[in-house]
Amino acid sequence: MRAAEEEGFGLIELLMAMVMLNIGILALVAAFQTGAVALSRSSAVSNGAAVADKTMEVFRGLQSCWVFLHVKTLNGTDTATTPKLPQGIPSSTSSWYSRYFSDPAAYPGAGTYNYSATTSNWVTDSGVQDPTNITPCTGTYPTLPSGSPTPTQPVQYVTGPDGQSYPVFIYIVAVQPTDAATGTATAGYLKQVTVEVWNPQDPTKLLARESSYFDPNVTG
Repeated sequence: MRAAEEEGFGLIELLMAMVMLNIGILALVAAFQTGAVALSRSSAVSNGAAVADKTMEVFRGLQSCWVFLHVKTLNGTDTATTPKLPQGIPSSTSSWYSRYFSDPAAYPGAGTYNYSATTSNWVTDSGVQDPTNITPCTGTYPTLPSGSPTPTQPVQYVTGPDGQSYPVFIYIVAVQPTDAATGTATAGYLKQVTVEVWNPQDPTKLLARESSYFDPNVTG
């Protein structure tokens, strides 16, 4: 009896080998893509943290009486230049208004969050400094190194280590430490500075948040 013919078996084996090879290659490509995304995310967070540190270091080099937000005469409307930025704390007409006030945890107060001329917990140079009763320093504002973030500007772009411009939000409010059990004040008011850095590629992604406290009674 003649043996069964084997023509075509080589082609089938080749096709099976190609299928398995494709599966392996696709798995490797997916792994590389996942790694690239993770690396990009890690790099963005790292750069965001560096920008937050860079901004906060400017405050740490100032006298406490120079720690305040600037309230310009145009009441927080956007500039006509590009990129558009609010002139002072964003008003409801600013394109930054919703984003700036989307995180009330960054500016705690007595139930009134969005800034207004009568909101007492915001520390500004407008003369409305209660409840801290802090008077800004007299004289000319200190000269900062070239390229430094502007500590009085609530919304600005700050250049990161990678050369990109990162949207930065600054909040300065007066807070009073209280006893967790009794709710009574344990000390006088402090200036709480909070810096938030956002992803320039995705404005909805917060990369870093950093807060620090400054004693208004410390003059140096």
